[in-house]
Amino acid sequence: MQFTEKEVTNGVAPPNTGKTTKKPKRNLPALPSVAGASDMSDVVYGCKVDASPVSWESLPLYSPFSLSADGSYPLVKVSKSKACDLRTGKSILAGSGRCYKVVF
Repeated sequence: MQFTEKEVTNGVAPPNTGKTTKKPKRNLPALPSVAGASDMSDVVYGCKVDASPVSWESLPLYSPFSLSADGSYPLVKVSKSKACDLRTGKSILAGSGRCYKVVF
């Protein structure tokens, strides 16, 4: 019977073998700036809102929704416990509840 030498790692990844190649940093262009509110245009978006509410848990990630049946103040689900307000860009905590799907 012949035994082969085998490294025992106990489920731990073997140490790095010495490769230290770093990826070069990409030079991405900056976002264009707007001089002021006078350079901005007013825009009105139309959307459809579901007639019946759905549960927060069943709403897919990155889906727009509203807490009111008229679709006002749309939000986007960004994780299982957070939503992003489209007006302010701030995240809010959410764990459960009913909401209305919005389709732009």
